[in-house]
Amino acid sequence: MTKEEVSSWVVNWFSSRGKLRCDPQEALRIDYLQSGLLTSLEIVEFVSDLEVHFAVQFSESEMQDPRFSTIGGIAELAAGLTPEVSSRTTPPSSD
Repeated sequence: MTKEEVSSWVVNWFSSRGKLRCDPQEALRIDYLQSGLLTSLEIVEFVSDLEVHFAVQFSESEMQDPRFSTIGGIAELAAGLTPEVSSRTTPPSSD
């Protein structure tokens, strides 16, 4: 999974809920936490949907990463967590 694929999914998630009215490239810079685009419940829904869709799970430290608050940043973080990317850095099992 690439950053671009995750970014596209994230932008579509926001757009499908009527949360974005701008160019997709501009949307990547939006700080969805500070801008008030989402309610607290919508934030939980968004992160949950993202984790389920891409089969990833954000750690506490990733949730505190400054990138977590922007649309492009969270896409970058999620792309770094996908099995395809992490399998390149995971040592082979000794089985």
